[in-house]
Amino acid sequence: MRLLKNNEIPKDRWIALLSKSPYASVFQSPVFYELVNSVVGLLAEVYAIEESTEIRAVCVVTIQKEKGVKSFFSRRAIIYGGPVLIEGDKNPLNFLLNYIYKELKQKVIYLEVRNFFDYSQFHSNYLSAEWEWLPYLNVRLSLKEKSIEDVLASMKYNRKREIKLSLVEGAIYREAIDISEVQNLYLILKELYTKKVKLPVPNLEFFIKIFKSAIGKIFIVLHNNQIIGGSFCLYLEKKTIYTMYYCGLRGYQKNIFPTHLSILAAIDFGIRNNLEYLDFMGAGLRGKEYGVRKYKYEFGGELVEYGRYIRINNPFLYKVGALALKLIKKLKI
Repeated sequence: MRLLKNNEIPKDRWIALLSKSPYASVFQSPVFYELVNSVVGLLAEVYAIEESTEIRAVCVVTIQKEKGVKSFFSRRAIIYGGPVLIEGDKNPLNFLLNYIYKELKQKVIYLEVRNFFDYSQFHSNYLSAEWEWLPYLNVRLSLKEKSIEDVLASMKYNRKREIKLSLVEGAIYREAIDISEVQNLYLILKELYTKKVKLPVPNLEFFIKIFKSAIGKIFIVLHNNQIIGGSFCLYLEKKTIYTMYYCGLRGYQKNIFPTHLSILAAIDFGIRNNLEYLDFMGAGLRGKEYGVRKYKYEFGGELVEYGRYIRINNPFLYKVGALALKLIKKLKI
């Protein structure tokens, strides 16, 4: 087996693995890797295992940190979706995990895999490589061979009722058609994350790159020609659409729920383009209260526990960093 990195990986063989792996996600695609590295301040690395000229495993790793004083305590490597593997082929993963650790152990405080699939058959590989399992949940909505009416029928009563009320009141959804619409939607998203969610959000350039990308879809919700909400999504053809970010003007009008329609837009796109799933990208840690979990679940999806794996490279900095970030957030530094 041979280890390959970044530009050493033949793109055609990478794509060939994606096309046949049950663990293929858009976050492990060449286009996503290139998208991340095209944005100032963002970085991704990709690692692969080659055997007899065939790529047997691929893993795109995003290297992240916050801005300013938070940067030192927030250095992390996040693997969205999980590695792309061949069903039942465990040996390449052992090489991959060891290589990624050696490459990044001095650069980041911890590494984390956020699974979007059931990797239970590879559980022992992670444990033997000193990764820890965390029981994180997710919500996935099946779109396969369904109509929009089928999906609406599967939703909780209130969610379905609120969507229908919004449409009756004249709210509509569609894809964004130009950068000015992306900018207007971004302002709504940024205000939401600044005032309510209180988490960092990527800069506008990232979302413009999504808009221009072959894997990106941005949906807007309008009422009386005003943008009142929308969603920023990535998707992999024939597979899944992922709701990375979604938002709506709070308290816009009594019977209009723009955030609901921003997700309905992604569902509609997925059905029309023969995708198998809509993935909500996380529903929190099992046993711990997570307010958004109930919201996501009411769209009729399935609650799954694919979990996460974490490897802490520097336990001291990890603990100190967690405390420091809490303090910084409290002091609003």
